[in-house]
Amino acid sequence: MATTASKDVEKGDYFKNFFAQSLRDAPAFRDETSQVFGKITQMMSGTEELYIFAVTCDNDTKFCRKQSYYAHMGDDRRTMNFCDRFFATDGDIKATNDRAKECDSMTLREAHRSKAALLVHETTHTRYAMLYEDPSLDYAYGFAACYQLARGLFDRGCTVYKNDKNPLCGNTEGKDGLCDEKRSGTNADSYALTAAGIYFSDKCNKAIPLPPLPGPLFTFEPTPTLPPATPAASEGTSVVSGTPIPEVLRRRDQIEAPYARADCPIYDDTIFDDPRQEIVGYVHFGDSYGAGMGTGTTSGDACRVGENNFGDLLYKSWNDKGIPYERKVCSGDTIKGLNRQIDEWVDSNGTNVGTVSIGGNDVGFSDLVYDCIITPNTARWGSTMRALCTDVEKKARDMMSDQGSDGMKSKLKAAYRRILKKSGRSDFRLYVTSYVEFFNTATTDCDKSTFHYWWAGYNPSSDPFFNRIVYLKQDLRVEIDDLVKDLNKVIESAVTEANKEHGGYQINFVDVNARFNAHRWCEQGDWHEPAPEVDSTWLFLSGWPDVSIEGSSVNTAAIETAEIKQIIDAGRIPLPDADCRKTLDSDADPYLRSLCYYAEAVAESSNGTEATYLAEANAQIESKNVTSQHIGWFTPTRQVKTFHPRSPGMVAYKDAIVESIEQVGQV
Repeated sequence: MATTASKDVEKGDYFKNFFAQSLRDAPAFRDETSQVFGKITQMMSGTEELYIFAVTCDNDTKFCRKQSYYAHMGDDRRTMNFCDRFFATDGDIKATNDRAKECDSMTLREAHRSKAALLVHETTHTRYAMLYEDPSLDYAYGFAACYQLARGLFDRGCTVYKNDKNPLCGNTEGKDGLCDEKRSGTNADSYALTAAGIYFSDKCNKAIPLPPLPGPLFTFEPTPTLPPATPAASEGTSVVSGTPIPEVLRRRDQIEAPYARADCPIYDDTIFDDPRQEIVGYVHFGDSYGAGMGTGTTSGDACRVGENNFGDLLYKSWNDKGIPYERKVCSGDTIKGLNRQIDEWVDSNGTNVGTVSIGGNDVGFSDLVYDCIITPNTARWGSTMRALCTDVEKKARDMMSDQGSDGMKSKLKAAYRRILKKSGRSDFRLYVTSYVEFFNTATTDCDKSTFHYWWAGYNPSSDPFFNRIVYLKQDLRVEIDDLVKDLNKVIESAVTEANKEHGGYQINFVDVNARFNAHRWCEQGDWHEPAPEVDSTWLFLSGWPDVSIEGSSVNTAAIETAEIKQIIDAGRIPLPDADCRKTLDSDADPYLRSLCYYAEAVAESSNGTEATYLAEANAQIESKNVTSQHIGWFTPTRQVKTFHPRSPGMVAYKDAIVESIEQVGQV
């Protein structure tokens, strides 16, 4: 079929009917189309050394089992897989020789439903066949949709295969809509229909006619709504473009497509035979949330990467060590650090999935926790800490609301687009994760709880006059959660605008918050916060144990003992200069940042709680007491993991990304 088409691509009216006039006006397009069919011929001969591919018959793939495909092509792994449906003798797709026996009654719709045409379709899903450009995509299936596509009339939003999460023909609302006519030049079925028409016209020694074109298909006369019934339609019919259609003739498009308008035409039955979407390479960018700081065993370097970070969990879920994986996350990184990570990304052209969590450090996440909630500096009065808290909150809000080129949203957009540009792949997708709200704000029991670093507890002894204990009252919980919501809005808006500026929809915002419902602090239950023993709470406080997940048991006590030994070997706790927060790099090690807080407190009160614990810890280090609880207060992981997800929370992140990947059709 491809061979016949390559010899005379303009035979009959098929070439002009399925490729836009604007494409055909280009002098080279005719010859390039002929070359595509020639490349397909070479591929299918099995002798083309430049593109040797494997043929498999695995009916257990997701596409065969769940989506009823006939076949699917994987270009990166060079594999064409046939489903059992392809070999059926009683289905819509017929053997080409059997279809050739129907010359007297055949229209192009039947010609297209031949196994040779399906092979033409599949092979165009390769860079080789498409003359080393991007593989074809499935903008439109079938005769009617492809006919419209070539005329700029095809609205993908009217079909059951539309994908508003990853639109191929995005409209101003970011959903599938009207497709540009030039998409016909990279649409798989446009080539299959053209080849089928040319081949069977040659085989039958007569022109294979186009099937009838129903009026509503091309009139596009809008009507305000699609009512369940109208006076013009009797019970058991459906109205499309004002034309009653008997229920028995309604196709899947009309039954399942949720219409935004009433002017959607009837498309002929779709034969699904998409290309096989594969994960060919993965890169994981981000900050401490991406690094899973505190989960499992956390690395001792400045990036503090936990072994159950969601990037590693996502990679393991694919169960394919042949997929290249670059983990670039570093816990202290801001957007500035993300740009460094992008610079260090090596296999950018061999990667089509990326994840990123960034922005929390830019708004001063650790300062918010320190000054607003855990308030460990006992030398300061409560009023002083509250003033520092409101100042940090104002700085965060100012940064998030800045619409200028130095504002947070602009910096996020620029970083996302740098990732896309460095990848250079049209099939690359970036999944940008949200942050999670920390508290259930509807309950009241937490009004008596405090997460104070030294005096955490429920209904603790009062601290009169100094008022250094911060209680988790509803207004404070709402205040902190609202900051998280505002940050997520900025991130989501940056994703939306970056997509528009890039001219596509390769960036996806992944909101994880719903998965943390019932797993935050201050949930309704038979316990009082702080309650480290409650495994259903998916967030850490300092000193809280991790929670085991499938495939990864954790022993927080053993991990802390190992870190105590490392501190003992170092000789003492390396407290920095008291002014170090002022000179600290924006992407500094979170542990160093925590030691800066200590240094400030010790400098302000040499007899205070911090100074007392530090002196005792150094004394225990000198005596090499590995069981010392005082040394434990200063271990790196205990310091840095507070207000970060435990391992089940990282699983929730992973699951949310998997769902998003599936929604956009990447796997």
